[in-house]
Amino acid sequence: MTAYTDPPLRVALMANSGFDTDIGLTRQTLDDKYLTAVLEGCGSLPIIVPTLSGKMQLDAFLDLVDGVILTGDQSNIAPDAYGVVGNSQSHGPFDSQRDATAFYLVNAARKRKLPLLGICRGMQEINVALGGSIRTGFAGTADYPDHPELPKVTDPDLVYREAHPIKVNQKTKLGEAIGKPRVLVNSVHVQAVDKLAGELEPVALSDDGIVEAFELSSEEMIIGVQWHPEYRAAERPLSATLFNYFARLMKDRKESAPYVL
Repeated sequence: MTAYTDPPLRVALMANSGFDTDIGLTRQTLDDKYLTAVLEGCGSLPIIVPTLSGKMQLDAFLDLVDGVILTGDQSNIAPDAYGVVGNSQSHGPFDSQRDATAFYLVNAARKRKLPLLGICRGMQEINVALGGSIRTGFAGTADYPDHPELPKVTDPDLVYREAHPIKVNQKTKLGEAIGKPRVLVNSVHVQAVDKLAGELEPVALSDDGIVEAFELSSEEMIIGVQWHPEYRAAERPLSATLFNYFARLMKDRKESAPYVL
């Protein structure tokens, strides 16, 4: 007789729109580090969600999963999404398909009370989808010493090295899970939260005032982090803590509202 085991948790991972200049075709892309973080950090199965999906397909994806991760990307949110006039030189590059897909996923996941984790661009997407705004042009300025211009290096260990400390509010749920008042994080972003959406509660701030993490302070399980915890997630204590916490949110939700296989 075969013993019954619970099916693994399943995580919807956001892809990005890309373009193959050699043959002139668009493509969907996703870094391996996100897949590895879900497999090893969450102990879950990743399900890639393409940005070309329509609302019906996105709803079908969400019916299959226990949580959603909005990944980071080199593109930025188009400024008209948060009421700012800008162009590709000041705010770009853009990915309008990604914007539309992410904003829909934020609200659809929230309605389902699916745990949602936003990483870097994904954190910013959550903020904009819930009514917040984004700042740009701060990196490398005197007012933001923790956020210098991004170094022109190609070694990922240098790109994702610990860059600056953040102050953690341990009275928040995510802060309690992190368990320390100050931790070091990497910094690979040129945009950040400006006005924080009213429903979101800041969890961590850099010393120069950038919101580095937030959570939705109600029963919905939504968290966002500005750094990149997915790189070598299993080897870094803070990353392991974050993905373990996200896995716990998914398990709690699954036990309260299991999906039908």
